[in-house]
Amino acid sequence: MLQKRAQEKRRRGEDDQIYMDVLMDLGEEAGESNSSNNSDSDSDILPLDNTPSEQPDEWGEEEEATEEEQLLYFQAKGTIHDFELKDYRTRKRKVIVDHDRWKSQMPELMEAYMDFCYRRRNGGPHKDEVKEKHFILIWSTFEHTAYEVPVYKSDRLNNISYIRSGYLPFNPLLNKSLVSLESVELYHTLFMRCPRLGIQPFIRALCDLQGIRFKNNLSVQFSSAYDLYISLVEGVRRLVLDALGRSTPNYRMLNTCPACQYEVVDEPGQPIRMMAAFDGNNSLKRVQRREPTEDGKTLGAVREKFDIRVGGGDYFLQPEQVDLWDEPSWGRWLDWVPSGKGAKNSCADRWANMNESKTARSFGCFEANGIFAGFCRHSFVLAFADMIRTGEQSKYILALLHHFMSACQEDRSRRGLPDEPIGSLGVGYDIACGMVDKIARSPLSHLAKEEKLQMLIGLLHGYAHNRLCQLSFLMLYIYGAGIEDLEVCERYFSQSNALAPVTRYMGRFRRHQAIACYAYHRDNFETYHNLSKFIYSNYKQALAILNRAKDTAKTLKSVGILDAQKVFSFLEEEKEYLESRQSTPVKETLLCSYYLALVKLSYCQERLQRSRQTFREGMGSLHDNRSSKDESLFLTEREMEKEQEMEAKLLGDIQSFEDRLGLRRDQRWQQGSTEWKEAEELVYMAKYQKSLDRLEGLIVARIFELSRMNISGTGYKMRQHIGHAMQKRSAAIQSALESYNEAAAQLIPPRKLLNWDDVLNYTYLSEFDFLRDSRSDVRDHIWARPAVREAMSELFKLLRAGEELDRLHIEIKRLVTYMKEEEEFIPAVVEEVQAHDPQLAYQIRRYAHERGRFNSVHYMRLDSIRKLKGFAQSDAHFFSAGIGIRRQIREGTSARNEGEQAREAGEEEDDDESEGEDEEAQADDLVEAVLGTLLAVPTGNTGIDLHGTARNRGISFICNYLIGTSTGYMEPVNWSYEVACHQGEEQNVSKLKPDLELFPNLILSCTHRQFTNSSSLIPPFSSFLGPSITPNEVTFNFKQTKSFRKILRPQSRIMIRMLN
Repeated sequence: MLQKRAQEKRRRGEDDQIYMDVLMDLGEEAGESNSSNNSDSDSDILPLDNTPSEQPDEWGEEEEATEEEQLLYFQAKGTIHDFELKDYRTRKRKVIVDHDRWKSQMPELMEAYMDFCYRRRNGGPHKDEVKEKHFILIWSTFEHTAYEVPVYKSDRLNNISYIRSGYLPFNPLLNKSLVSLESVELYHTLFMRCPRLGIQPFIRALCDLQGIRFKNNLSVQFSSAYDLYISLVEGVRRLVLDALGRSTPNYRMLNTCPACQYEVVDEPGQPIRMMAAFDGNNSLKRVQRREPTEDGKTLGAVREKFDIRVGGGDYFLQPEQVDLWDEPSWGRWLDWVPSGKGAKNSCADRWANMNESKTARSFGCFEANGIFAGFCRHSFVLAFADMIRTGEQSKYILALLHHFMSACQEDRSRRGLPDEPIGSLGVGYDIACGMVDKIARSPLSHLAKEEKLQMLIGLLHGYAHNRLCQLSFLMLYIYGAGIEDLEVCERYFSQSNALAPVTRYMGRFRRHQAIACYAYHRDNFETYHNLSKFIYSNYKQALAILNRAKDTAKTLKSVGILDAQKVFSFLEEEKEYLESRQSTPVKETLLCSYYLALVKLSYCQERLQRSRQTFREGMGSLHDNRSSKDESLFLTEREMEKEQEMEAKLLGDIQSFEDRLGLRRDQRWQQGSTEWKEAEELVYMAKYQKSLDRLEGLIVARIFELSRMNISGTGYKMRQHIGHAMQKRSAAIQSALESYNEAAAQLIPPRKLLNWDDVLNYTYLSEFDFLRDSRSDVRDHIWARPAVREAMSELFKLLRAGEELDRLHIEIKRLVTYMKEEEEFIPAVVEEVQAHDPQLAYQIRRYAHERGRFNSVHYMRLDSIRKLKGFAQSDAHFFSAGIGIRRQIREGTSARNEGEQAREAGEEEDDDESEGEDEEAQADDLVEAVLGTLLAVPTGNTGIDLHGTARNRGISFICNYLIGTSTGYMEPVNWSYEVACHQGEEQNVSKLKPDLELFPNLILSCTHRQFTNSSSLIPPFSSFLGPSITPNEVTFNFKQTKSFRKILRPQSRIMIRMLN
């Protein structure tokens, strides 16, 4: 009777109140009829709610203590193992209560974990007195044996003493067995390096080593211990970040990449301040557990295990955050004004993720169809979002962009930096062309303008877009993009897909936990390790491209391009050409339809004439053999009637076309007339374009199948399936190629015939749009010739390579500054914390060592860059540390403008060089004025000009030679420029040592990075030198000054102007 009343009390007690509170928080109601769908039955629960075999008299029969009070009582008596295991709770109640208990114990458990780590590293036993020892079964890597585990007087619960001794419990209160903490650490390290390794195979391996039989409950217990271990590690990491002043919101996302985000004081600006990439990955799906059904053809009710824990830390956006960016939910944003329906994108048919109606559907067995992720260009993770029951929709990239850009904006405001960022935020996405219009119509448009968002298309996906999209979004043509391909997502997913077999059947919490742990480990142990390797490889590649400058110049001359500015005008002409041919004129469509109707009428009249002749002949011979002629004559008469009806219908259509075209009846086209031939050519062109569309579609499909076959992790069966599909598609491509060549041969003049090698050329996809021309011969344009297009591509590669060196110099400076300041900052914090909390100080050192272990490798690789062929020694100063703008604000420090603080620190270091600043400033103005006049002088149409400004694009295109790169003729000692500028005449430069073998005549002019080629610089020059000096005739001598040496630093460019 007492036991029954106790059971009822427990069901009505405090645990039920907690259960109700949590249900209310989750928006559920207690006692729902379908609540059993989300919980297991009582019979499936491991017993943890215990009834003691002995209890003190003071409890009495009508009053019972809580479970925790009972457990503490029996721990004090040392009779903890006298508990009888009985549990009457549902799984929901058990999860909620256990979660609250773990949460209440976590601060003490973290302290015990830090104490264990500290003593393991430094040696020595725990200083507290041992109260008792428990004889408990211990799981370790090589043993499964009972040991005595000490329990210390200062520890409130046994779990604290267990962790302090290096063992992890499975339950918050009662444990009859433990697992070695080092064994869990071993599994975690193996799992991070080999994500395919799940807990069950690891436990099976331990059982094999120890010679015991595997049991399922061992995996369940180990999973609980592993969850506790991850909670301890993450909790300690939060303490470390708080001690370092790095606990501000979104700190990890804003500081994950030193090369992209660790700004240095007074570093030169970039057209694109940071480049990131976003994409979806459907490999990391999650199966939703459901009840089986009788027919097995429909999905049953959801049967998910209840878990209130939230995993993933700050890596994952919550579904509620993402759903706000679904287009039907845009109205919930207060400051958003609808702007109408977006324009149709010409690439929509090529990309499935542009069609929201397709991506809105998904397989019902999956709750999450994968993840949507964002990375910086060096592969550091920015954020994740689950694709819940949908494919890759626009709401995911909108949500991640809002999350990242709003965090950047708030961070600048918090640190007192200018509201307007310097340079744009370049974001690579495979369907960037479609997202531009979507962003402009969405509530994100205002923030996108403030953050200067610039959508880009990576090189891998870019060549599958039409040519018009490439001209606006392809990295090759984007000013400031460098040689970056922005295909980082595919490289990351090829590695992270190894998580898929393990996470597919996990619960939400453990799946997010596994993905976040993998991302953290990869960021700090793989991506950071490869950061200097990335810089080295790109630097070497950029130098190799720049070393081909002479060949590029010869190629431009060979194709008749004597003025490099023409290349940019060619791009504008090409863009205008393609835009003008986006749709077929209405009149052209009417002419084709009118012609086809006349052709049908001609054929119809021929058939009608033959039918009439046959009918007349049949009627004439009817009296000879009436019985045999009746059947055939009847059929001929029916055929004649059909043709007469068709003739009447076609005549009606033709008259309708003639009315719309303004033709009189006597002006009807006759076969062989000029109008007839012109319309015939239009019809042949339409057939040609249709065959071209089919051929291009097959080529695009083949490209993505080839890329899928090369993805790491594609299984053998999938490879075989793709291989068979490609064999069939290859036959279809051959058939489409034959149809295309047949249609191309019918045109006047005939179009170029393609062979098998042409259509299999990857980059040839960008040329399909030129083959589509139907109203003029595209071959008449210079920029459409293959040799010219190849030369243009080489020039753009040269330009991008110079920009890449500029970006790499900034990234090198940031990385070196980051390593130097971390090596100074963290030891100072450790020394401060060591006095009052040595355990925490040790954890700070471990945190610093996660990345610090690779710094020596970075220094070695960066030093190797300086030994590359073509490296300019004048760029060596980028390899020394600068002054970083710290994001973290530690306790006791001021939160005022960090840029001002860092700049003031830099000014204090440069006090010894402050002499003569006014003189330098005056000299700077004079140099810029002279150069402004020089660059403002027109050059005419002759010669090659690799320094020009496309004013309509607002971009200055230059040859991108850095000072000293691959030339070696710059000598900043005793220089004297004598510049004579006469409009339309040759310009002379004396006392220079240029490499005249490159180009016959050179004018070298040095200017600051932010210097603009504009005639607005002429008035200051005139006012400075006096009214007697005109812009077209200038003579001025530069003398060696400190300011002039400053101008000659590598962050300045050499503007190269080549004349006849």
